[in-house]
Amino acid sequence: MTANQLHPGDTAVISGFKSEIKSKARLVEMGLLPGTIIRIVKQAPFSGAIEVKVRDYYLSLRPKDIGNIIVQKKV
Repeated sequence: MTANQLHPGDTAVISGFKSEIKSKARLVEMGLLPGTIIRIVKQAPFSGAIEVKVRDYYLSLRPKDIGNIIVQKKV
């Protein structure tokens, strides 16, 4: 499953990235590494940015970028 399929309040573990993305290096530099826990905080209206919590900080990501992150949902 990809991170854009999660809903606000959901927590997941990053397991990797889609292989064809160009922004992988940028996502890794922001701390989105495999094995990292992320939590979806909220989404802006009209398919806007998605706020996620990674470690102890918050990021706002474009929907197309978050759709390239492969996750495993935590229960």
